Amino acid sequence: MIPVTSEPESLSTTSSTAADESGPAAGVLDNDRRRTVLRYLAEQDDGEAVSLSDLADHVAFEERTEDRGKLAEYGDALLGAHRRIHISLRHDHVPRLAAADAVTFNTDANTVTVTGEGMALLAEQNAAA
Repeated sequence: MIPVTSEPESLSTTSSTAADESGPAAGVLDNDRRRTVLRYLAEQDDGEAVSLSDLADHVAFEERTEDRGKLAEYGDALLGAHRRIHISLRHDHVPRLAAADAVTFNTDANTVTVTGEGMALLAEQNAAA
């Protein structure tokens, strides 16, 4: 079963040639959602693990616009957005970050932790901005 999403950009793929040119970390922070995830994990005390559900809550809050805020007044809309974000994190964004060694993803506990490489990628991006 393929999940229906109203946010196709959240499931977008990066160019395989770009990833091949500079290794698995190339382009990993080209996506807003992955940058949001990495920033949030970097803010945790002592690299504390964050549950995927808490991460989805944070991303949903960060991505909320005024229009989505009005929709969120209806509980089902908020739950649907949270579910779509959770699915995209679990099956796309977190695995990409893990492949780039930016995070450690414990699939049994559904928790994510930032790594030293993730902190370095974030510092590089902040220096370039």
